[in-house]
Amino acid sequence: MRHPRARALVATATAVGLLLVPGCASKDPPTANGPPTQQFDVPAFILSAKTHDSWNPHVRCKAVVTTLRHVLGRDRGTSGGATFQGGGFKPGIPDRRALRPPCKARKIPTFVQINHVTVGACTQINADGDWTCGMTDPSLKGSEDMRRIHIETDQKFQHRSGWSRPPAGEIIKIQGFVFWDPGHTDAAWHNHSGWEIHSFTAWRRPR
Repeated sequence: MRHPRARALVATATAVGLLLVPGCASKDPPTANGPPTQQFDVPAFILSAKTHDSWNPHVRCKAVVTTLRHVLGRDRGTSGGATFQGGGFKPGIPDRRALRPPCKARKIPTFVQINHVTVGACTQINADGDWTCGMTDPSLKGSEDMRRIHIETDQKFQHRSGWSRPPAGEIIKIQGFVFWDPGHTDAAWHNHSGWEIHSFTAWRRPR
């Protein structure tokens, strides 16, 4: 029989939400990508999209072959960039630093392949060694903010086999994980949007 003091402690912990039952903890912790219980409908374009094997040996996910327009959507925020709600692959991965991000988040694929894009000048940012640059779909019309997306690769991911820096200015195709960073929606260098490809995992030239 459990000691009366132990029963009292359990009751108190349960009342204030401190007691975690093994196997019952949330698998989807709160993130900046919407409430953890929010579910998203799978868009029709994802259901009909082709998939491709990963070009990076460290990524086990199948890439959904899509377009930058589908990733960004068409909704523009007050600063002119693509919104979270308009994104076609929301919510995106929950942790941009993950070396093995989930292939799906709330039933929506997170790993994409985008063809016919160009990458601009790339730089190492801050002291964390992350590599970053802008990627553009030259076939899109309209503002730069709705034709571009910030792409980034963590230092740890770069140091594994299968990753290389793409050539600037060439038409290429890329693969990577979709992520929403709410901290840069007002930044011009981030296209006034939180959407990123992070980590960018591999690239190929068109055949």
